[in-house]
Amino acid sequence: MLKVIAAPGPVSYPMIASTMKNKEISIDFGKEGSADVILDSTVSLVRRGIRMDYITVKGLMVVSPDVGRRIGVWRKGSAADVLARALLDKKGIKGEILYADEMPKLMEMMNKGDVDSIVIPSPFGKGKSFEELLNVPGSCAASVNGKHNEFVAAYSEGIELMKQDPQGVAEYIAKRLPIQANLQMIVNLPKATTLKIEKIQDYTEFENLVKKYL
Repeated sequence: MLKVIAAPGPVSYPMIASTMKNKEISIDFGKEGSADVILDSTVSLVRRGIRMDYITVKGLMVVSPDVGRRIGVWRKGSAADVLARALLDKKGIKGEILYADEMPKLMEMMNKGDVDSIVIPSPFGKGKSFEELLNVPGSCAASVNGKHNEFVAAYSEGIELMKQDPQGVAEYIAKRLPIQANLQMIVNLPKATTLKIEKIQDYTEFENLVKKYL
């Protein structure tokens, strides 16, 4: 049995998809406890002091349409918030971050001209990714304790299933999440992002960047 603790966001989707064929996977949606695999955003893993072994998702969050002085972000303290503040500082922009409680509110702020840019998931719109803007290693990652081969095989299978039957697999994933998810985001994820397991090497620079803006 492969025991997984996963944040209930995009990082978990391929893992959930893999359970369509592999019943030897147990997924706990939370942040506490020990497991063979821990899945979360790269920012959250640094925040939690958990080692990253593999990047799993790249290009998940984008600044749309480009980097402006006033940036709208969903939820203070989120990964998007941390990276947006780092971005303004690194670019030398004397800007401000404005927050929204819900994703639709961000779109509303943009349409009203209250902000110049918004940070949104790439399945919802085009923009510049934080990988491109800040040279971050990736959006989401995995920490693996021992069962590397089993994890890589299962996660890779999940990615392929999502690509083969986007709608059907998205519906399967949505039904198994502990929170309500946007079905279209799950469907579009393989097209809008890079879903691929990549062994991560030295990420000290990124770790220091995140810690500075937590």
